[in-house]
Amino acid sequence: MPRRMDAALAAAIMHAVGLEPLEPYPGSNAAWNCRCLNCAHRVAPTFGSVRSGATSGCRRCGRAAADARRLAVGRERAEADLRAAGFEPLEPYPGARARWRCRHLACGSVVHPRLFRIRAGSGCLACAGRAPVDPAVAEADMRAAGLRPLVPFPGRVRDPWKCRCVRCGHLCAPTLNNIRRGQGGCLACVSSAAVRPRSSAS
Repeated sequence: MPRRMDAALAAAIMHAVGLEPLEPYPGSNAAWNCRCLNCAHRVAPTFGSVRSGATSGCRRCGRAAADARRLAVGRERAEADLRAAGFEPLEPYPGARARWRCRHLACGSVVHPRLFRIRAGSGCLACAGRAPVDPAVAEADMRAAGLRPLVPFPGRVRDPWKCRCVRCGHLCAPTLNNIRRGQGGCLACVSSAAVRPRSSAS
C-alpha cells in the first residue's frame, strides 16, 4: 500500500510540473518516460531531479523559456537603441539578428533593419536607396507633391524621376527621396516663388 501511495504522489507531482507519465513510477533516480503537456515532446527525467527543481523536465520548453527571459531582459535596451537611431518599432523586439519592422522617422519609410547593424552605425536602407519600394506607393507620393510621373518608377529613391509639374507644366526630374523629405520637386515653381515681389504694406 505505501508503494502505491508513493507512486500516485509522484505521478501527481509530475503532472503538476506539466509532465504526463507514460509508464509506472520507476523510482526516484531512474529515468521516467513522460510526455510534456506543453509541447507534447517525449522526455525522460528522473523524478528526483524534477522534485528538487534541478530540471523542469522538458529541455525543449526549458530552452524556450530561457530564450524568452533573455528577450525580455534585452527588449527595453533594444527599443531605446532603436529610437536613439531615429526608428520607431512597429512590432515586438525579435532579437538582435532578426529583421525588425519599424518606421524611419526621418523619411517615414517602413523598413526591416537588424538591430546589430543599427548598433554598428547602419542607417535607413530606404534613405540609402537600397530598400525595395512599391511603385504604386512611389507614384502616389509624387502625385501628392503635385508631380505627374512620365515614366515608370526608376527603382531607387535616389534616382531622378522624369515628371511634369501639375501646377506650371514644366518638366522636372526630382528624386523620390527628396520629395519624401519635403523638398520641392519643380525648380521652376521654386524659382518663381523666390523672385516673386512682396506686396507692400498698406
